[in-house]
Amino acid sequence: MTKVRVLVVLAVVALLLFPAMAFAQGGLQLPCRFYGDVTIYGDPAPDDTVVSATIEGDEYTASTPSVYGAGTYALEITPPEGTNYSEGAAVSFKVGATQVATSTFEAGGNKELDLTIGTGPEEGGLITSVVVVTGSPADADYDAETGVLTLTIPAGATGPAGAAGPQGDQGIPGEDAPGGMALPIVALVLAVIAIGVAVMSMRRRV
Repeated sequence: MTKVRVLVVLAVVALLLFPAMAFAQGGLQLPCRFYGDVTIYGDPAPDDTVVSATIEGDEYTASTPSVYGAGTYALEITPPEGTNYSEGAAVSFKVGATQVATSTFEAGGNKELDLTIGTGPEEGGLITSVVVVTGSPADADYDAETGVLTLTIPAGATGPAGAAGPQGDQGIPGEDAPGGMALPIVALVLAVIAIGVAVMSMRRRV
């Protein structure tokens, strides 16, 4: 019975060590994963906010939301084959185009790191107006002097075409062309003259 238990323990240990051995033999480095909340001036970041992490010149990106819910991100740094990042190498994070935090790379790590842009209006300050513009990446900018909060949100998908509009009203009839009655009168005069000439010709023959 004791031998069976020993074999089971050895089998479990082998299964746990196998992935690490496979990575080591294949020259692959274990990834480092980061996750956390993304906050923009006190509010959860809107959907499709881009989060990027840069390490030793390589950039990795993710976007909100993640499996953790609205206003969250999850980003994994997986070194490509043949590349090994230095243990403890600096990782810089951006939300949109704004630099927000720095952490370190740990092979096999799963690190919580919240990312924040600003803290909202300064103490005693107020948001006087909110301006929403279309653009990419998603971003936010607060002007403490004017109290204006500008939100940049990616454009949504194009909607379907609308229904055709109703037929327009009938146009106003045009005016009669000048001299419109002159032609019938001239024709009548010519006809009378022709009849007169014909009658006179007949009398002469008689």
